[in-house]
Amino acid sequence: MNNQIPYIPARYYFKILDILESRNITTEEILSEINIDLKKYLSLPDMKMNQEQVEKFISFCLKFPRNYDLAFELGHSLKVSSHSLVGYAILTCENLEQALIYISKYFSLIIPSFKLSYFYHTDQSMELICEPVIQIDTLSLNFHLEAIAVALHCTIHELVENRLLPYHIFMSINEPLHGYRYAHLSKVKFHFNTLKKPSLRVQLSEKLIKQKLRLADEGTRKAIELKCQEQIYEIKNNIDLVVWLKQLFLNSSEIPSLEDCAKLLNISSKTLQRNLKEKETSYQELKNTVIIDKAKQMLISSNKSMIEIAEELGYASASNFSRSFKFFVGIAPTIYQKKYHNL
Repeated sequence: MNNQIPYIPARYYFKILDILESRNITTEEILSEINIDLKKYLSLPDMKMNQEQVEKFISFCLKFPRNYDLAFELGHSLKVSSHSLVGYAILTCENLEQALIYISKYFSLIIPSFKLSYFYHTDQSMELICEPVIQIDTLSLNFHLEAIAVALHCTIHELVENRLLPYHIFMSINEPLHGYRYAHLSKVKFHFNTLKKPSLRVQLSEKLIKQKLRLADEGTRKAIELKCQEQIYEIKNNIDLVVWLKQLFLNSSEIPSLEDCAKLLNISSKTLQRNLKEKETSYQELKNTVIIDKAKQMLISSNKSMIEIAEELGYASASNFSRSFKFFVGIAPTIYQKKYHNL
């Protein structure tokens, strides 16, 4: 297994096969091209695909004009039980809030190329943020964001059933050709092209997230959670931790804290610090490296002012950014920009 790129459960993409077959599109060609044996998948339902295979698969599917709504169809076809162990644990949560926290905690078992985080507003409403943690080509990225958004809505609807209350989902993607289909989704309002960075945000009221779940069972949920933790541990021990964290930092709109990174790996902050120390680095060193790399790229390829760059990178002022950049790079950002901007 390539320990730098997460492997993704094939079960989600194989749901697309049924959609393609219903549209008289043969799937043998693409399965052969991405080196996937359908018979092997049927005997090993937990089989995984790497990112390259996924991108080839999505690219092939979207070559057909009639498949413009494929991401919507995929998201709409997913049930809570589609997510294997995580899905069954979600069903046994006490309320929607606990279920969404649980989804966020174990999102890497659903699709490890994205992360799902959450926070609360002052009115105790909840906001979910989904964004990529690795580099993904634009076609596949937008496909996944749409499928995840629709799947999240279907999950929320399935969990609370007829007690669903109005809520909002904000998307970075443009409104698709089949935008009219979103108007038929119950109680949710989609807002397209409203986020600058590739991501989606789900805003839910306190009243909605406190809705009780019909199959709540704490004992069963805890038992299943142990299995989920075992799977997370296996993933953690099969990835290059330094590469994974750099990818996470590079692709996050805001660099996650040490505690947030540890939560994504389902380990303690101290354990994460210890693991990084064994690799002769630290959270802060990796963070500084990525911030400076981002700064260099922005100085070279954008027309943003120093103030704008400083704000985007999380500095309190342009002068603070300038001092930090000079400390790590050896020259002031203005000099660096003049030297490399036209290369």
